[in-house]
Amino acid sequence: MKKYFYITAIALPIVTGSAWAQETTIQPTDQAPVEQTEGETPDAGMAGDAPAAGDMATESAPVEGIAAESSDSETTVAPSDAVVPQQDSAEMLGDWLLSTSVTSPDGVTIGSIKDFIITEDGQITAVILGVGGFLGIGEKDIAVDYSQLDIQYDGNAIQLAMTREEADAAPEYQYRDKETPPPATGDAMGATGTDMNSETGMTGDEAGTMGAAPTE
Repeated sequence: MKKYFYITAIALPIVTGSAWAQETTIQPTDQAPVEQTEGETPDAGMAGDAPAAGDMATESAPVEGIAAESSDSETTVAPSDAVVPQQDSAEMLGDWLLSTSVTSPDGVTIGSIKDFIITEDGQITAVILGVGGFLGIGEKDIAVDYSQLDIQYDGNAIQLAMTREEADAAPEYQYRDKETPPPATGDAMGATGTDMNSETGMTGDEAGTMGAAPTE
C-alpha cells in the first residue's frame, strides 16, 4: 500500500506539471488588422492617382479650341487676277531658249542666244546672238528679229535664214544705259514725313529738311 502511494505521489506532479506547461504555452496570434479611419476606403490612395472626369473634360477643351481656329484659318481666299495658273501649250520658258545654238538652214551654227529685247508691253522684238570669236574671245553681240527665228521642239532646235558669213559681217548691237529713277525731292520727303508724323513725332517740314540734298 505504501509502495502504491509513493508511486502516485511521484507521478502526480509530473502529470500536472505537463498539463500546466501546455496551458501556459504562448500561442502565436494573427497580425492585428490595420485600423481604418472612419469614412476612408481601402482604395482611397489609388483612386487619388486616377484623373477625375472633370479634369479629363478640361484637358479636351483646348483641342476643341484649336479645331475651331484651324477652321477659321482655312477660309478660302479668292485668287488674284494677276496670277497665271499654268503654262499654255503654245508658251515657252525663256530659260529654254537661253544659250541655245541658232543654226543656218544648212546646219551651220551662227551663234547662241544670250538675251531678249522686250518692249514695255511685254512683246519680244529681238534676240541677242553671240557670234564669231573662239571660246568667247573676239565674240560680238548682234540682234536679230525674233519673228525670223524658226523655233522647233520647244527651243531644242532654232534656225535662222542667215549664213555664218552674214552674221560675222552684221554690225555689233549698241546697248543703251539702263534708266534709273530720279532721286527723291524735298517735297516728296516732306509728304512722307507727314505720313510718319504719328509714329515719329516729326513734322512734314522737318522730314523734308532731312530728305533734301546737302548744298555745296
